[in-house]
Formats: sequence, structure tokens, C-alpha cells
Amino acid sequence: MQDRLIQIAQEAGAFFRQDELTNVVSKEGHANYVTNIDCKAQAYLEEKLSVLLPGSAFIGEEKENHALTDAPTWIVDPLDGTTNMIHDYRLSAVSIALCRDKKPIIGIIWQPFTRELFYAEAGRGAFLNGHPIHVSQIPFRNALVAVGTAPYYEELEETSMKLAGNFLHKCADIRRSGSAAMDLAYLACGRHDIFFELRLKPWDYAAGSLIVQEAGGKVLMPLADGGMDYDLSTAILAANPLCISEALAIFHRNVS
Repeated sequence: MQDRLIQIAQEAGAFFRQDELTNVVSKEGHANYVTNIDCKAQAYLEEKLSVLLPGSAFIGEEKENHALTDAPTWIVDPLDGTTNMIHDYRLSAVSIALCRDKKPIIGIIWQPFTRELFYAEAGRGAFLNGHPIHVSQIPFRNALVAVGTAPYYEELEETSMKLAGNFLHKCADIRRSGSAAMDLAYLACGRHDIFFELRLKPWDYAAGSLIVQEAGGKVLMPLADGGMDYDLSTAILAANPLCISEALAIFHRNVS
């Protein structure tokens, strides 16, 4: 199943490079777009993943979805980083999680432009192109912070920028990639040390959160009660173990 799942993710990512961008449509929210490539990749993934695991459910960004249940369910972002794709920024990814009992048990992120494949299974570690990966051991004061700006939600702009500024003053620097999936993948392999965004959908974080946790990192929903709930659209804060406490403190000082 692992080999076939990787193949399916890579085949979906091939649309990023092979298909011409011919249709860009605005969705609800500021600067929120869907393209012909998003739709084609999702249709392909829904077809192939349902064959790979018969009877499984499918939750995808470009469709109306039912609530997550205990049944085996794919949570998919066919093209994370659509604005990057529109601008030929070449930092977009296919993100696939398989959930069971409402928790991810497999996570895969494929970046077709760099040909990097991030993969994790619950309890079995995280890997980049087949090699084990681990979060960094960089302390908070030297941390590189990946910042998500929640651009679709104008009411979060001011708080997002304030929070980013506070991290900038306390840590080494900040980065903004335009893909939450890639930010989480980079955190898992030690390229980033902290990541936050004030509102993400399950398809943005389901695969990446498992990869981070299997790489030894911490992933929190600081605005939600209890633990991780993969049915929520909410804030995500992730970090290596050396940074998570101070990162959470800064988050709570700036976000009510």
C-alpha cells in the first residue's frame, strides 16, 4: 500500500508540471483561488484512493464534505499552495492523510518541483525520500519561524502580523512560504523550528501534523479545547520540543 500511495501522490503532482494553468476562480474569502489543476488533481486522487482502499471515505478541499467519522478516511489537499502555483512560485504540494478513528495513521506530502517526498506512519517514524528525519534541536532564541498569515480571513490579518512580529523580535527570523503542508514538512526535517497559522482546514494540516509528530515534534491546537481534533478549522502551532513552551506562551500573549 505504501508504494502505491506514493505513486498516486506523485502522479497527482505531475499535473502541477504538465498541465497548463487555464482557469483560475475566486472562492469565498480574500485571495482564495481554485484552478483547473486543483480540480483535476483532486478528481484523480479521489478515484485512485477509493480503489486503493475500498469503502474508505474522502474529504478534499475542492468539494462539500461530511464530518470526519471513525471510518477509514482520506483527508486530501490536491494542491496546497494554489497562489504559489498561479505565480509560478514552485512551492506547492500534494498532501494526503489517511485517518482511522478520527486520527491520521499515514501522512504523505509530495513536492513535485523539488521531488521531495515526506512520509510518516503512526508509530513508525517520519522519512524524507526514504531517509529518517527528525525535528531540530535549535533553542527558541535561535529559531527560524514559519509564519502562516491566514490570508483568506481578513479579520485575522492584524493578529497574524502582530504575532509574527513578536516571534521576529524573540527568535532568529521568520519565513512565509504560502504552503502550510510544506511548512510542517520543513519543520519535521529541521529546516524550520516553529510554525503557526491562525486558521487552517484539516486538509492543510492532517498529513503534516502526523509527519511532525513522528519526527519528534509537537503539534497543538491552542484555540481548541482538548487535544488534536482533525475535524476542526482552527489555529495550528507546531515546534520542536525545545521551542514549544515559549512559542505557546507568545501565542497566548497575543491571541485571545
